[in-house]
Amino acid sequence: MAETVTSTAATNRYAVVTGANKGLGFEICRQLASNGITVVLTARDEKRGTEALEKLKGSGLTDLVVFHQLDVANPSSIASLADFVKTQFGKLDILVNNAGISGAVMDWDAFTASGVVAATPSNNWKQINWNELTTQTYEWATECLETNYYGAKRMIEAFLPLLQLSDSPRIVNVSSIMGKLKVGFQLGQFIPNERVKGVLNDAETLTEDTIDELLNEFLQDFMENSLESKGWPAFLSAYAVSKAAMNAYTRILAKKYPTFRINCVCPGYVKTDINDNCGIFSIEEGAEHPVRLALLPDDGPTGIFFVRKEVASFVEWQILRPEQEANIPVPRPTLSAMAVTSAATNRYAVVTGANKGIGFEICRQLASNGITVVLTARDEKRGTEALEKLKGSGLTDFVVFHQLDVANPSSIASLADFVKSQFGKLDILVNNAGINGAVMNWDAFKASEAATAAAAADDAGARGKINWNEFMTQTYESAKECLETNYYGAKRMIEAFLPLVQLSDSPKIVNVSSSMGKLKLIPSERVKGVLNDAETLTEDTIDELLNEFLEDFVENSLQTKGWPTFLSAYTVSKAVMNAYTRILAKKYPTFRINCVCPGFVKTDINNNNGIFSVEEGAEHPVRLALLPDDGPTGVFFFQKEVSSFVE
Repeated sequence: MAETVTSTAATNRYAVVTGANKGLGFEICRQLASNGITVVLTARDEKRGTEALEKLKGSGLTDLVVFHQLDVANPSSIASLADFVKTQFGKLDILVNNAGISGAVMDWDAFTASGVVAATPSNNWKQINWNELTTQTYEWATECLETNYYGAKRMIEAFLPLLQLSDSPRIVNVSSIMGKLKVGFQLGQFIPNERVKGVLNDAETLTEDTIDELLNEFLQDFMENSLESKGWPAFLSAYAVSKAAMNAYTRILAKKYPTFRINCVCPGYVKTDINDNCGIFSIEEGAEHPVRLALLPDDGPTGIFFVRKEVASFVEWQILRPEQEANIPVPRPTLSAMAVTSAATNRYAVVTGANKGIGFEICRQLASNGITVVLTARDEKRGTEALEKLKGSGLTDFVVFHQLDVANPSSIASLADFVKSQFGKLDILVNNAGINGAVMNWDAFKASEAATAAAAADDAGARGKINWNEFMTQTYESAKECLETNYYGAKRMIEAFLPLVQLSDSPKIVNVSSSMGKLKLIPSERVKGVLNDAETLTEDTIDELLNEFLEDFVENSLQTKGWPTFLSAYTVSKAVMNAYTRILAKKYPTFRINCVCPGFVKTDINNNNGIFSVEEGAEHPVRLALLPDDGPTGVFFFQKEVSSFVE
């Protein structure tokens, strides 16, 4: 099921879902309505659409679902729906383009007779000649493009005026991994033609007219029976091309309408009619992912391709874990997790605070992906011991150590000189070093059965009821040191390494943050407003706020001035780190700069009272360090999921 109603899914919000009388579309409607959204369920067949409506009403959603007939290939039908929505609701908040067809007929009887069990992927699939099992015609290819791409495009164009009246507009284009531009598993490259790939991946100059020209070229080559010789996909040709065009169009729209959240998503290999119910995931599981994007916070990402809940590349075929299996209309085998394509040879990373805990494990995982990593630590002895430990794991050629104190500009300059002389550039900077800004009495904490039980629970609500102030001491000196390390230390690192990061062809900055930095934890509405104004916020403004915070700390007026009282400096340091991440991402659009909360991980900062192992926690910063070049930037992640900076 999708999550409970988020802040964006408020009352009087309206959605349209195409292709919704069954399968994914139907379940998307149900989950949106369950979140309090008024949903217009659409279908070509009026009888089937009405039956689907009655089914939803029978689930207790009578007041939240209505039906309207829609054929996305028919401009008059779309215009009729737009008039209905305008008359009934006066605006539209969410458009989910789900309607789609495969553009081919699959001989499922022959597939079954081949002896391959669809829902149990196996190497037998390598032997299958999928083209013998599918029939493609020019007419079906044309219909596929008209439905999957032009149908969605017409819907968006027709509903743009109503979406612009929303205070939280969302467009979700249900896509597929078959729309990726590069490698296509056993089926070869989805788009072998390098020119076509280049055009569709040039997000800066790509236009709708260019997409039209490519699609006309594709149909012409289809008619001339020259798809393979011209570098078009041979398997499910129109389907793959339609999804690639849809993905490209998503990026055009996101750039054109920056206040919208416009994304495309592969919901996974879901059991639907399009694959004769041979998928791996249920429709309930598949629908969660478009619904999540429909309910994204206003500061969520836009112009991004998601595979299920994870950010993915528009280009590269990533090696996916079984639970991430892709939305391909034919089965595909399970592959073990491997390094993503961004982890190539001759790439260099620096990780701060890396002699133990999450930092150490980030180094290990990056080095295991073929990245040369500079492990840093304040204490030279501990850093050297950590280095030897990694070398003992067989990573001798991928790890080096350099002393670093992020609170010391001279120490940072020494490290930057080392990296410049040794490697000539830096590809990845992970700002992990951090302290909590307080002294914890862990003996007293352990003596409290209620506190230890709540901390051990996998429940943030239970942990939130702990009176932590009973177990900690905060001083002005510890608060100042916390800001110097957590925020200014990371800021100094970024400023010192910018010239080297700019020499990378794939620059990544990952700021390890915390959910404690969410703005909802700062009572002051003024401070929240300033830090959340990504358009006008500056580094000078952040400095002014931090000086104000320290002054209020000295005057013992944190509570009256609307600052957090629990782990005050830590919370504020992470909030400004998050804000600074957004400033940087805007300033350096070719970088991928993100912040991430790795979860409540067992580390020294919480006396190993966390829920997750350091291995589990480190996965998430590493994922962002290895993001594809077309991945998101300026985003806050909670573990692997996109999250809000506020709520």
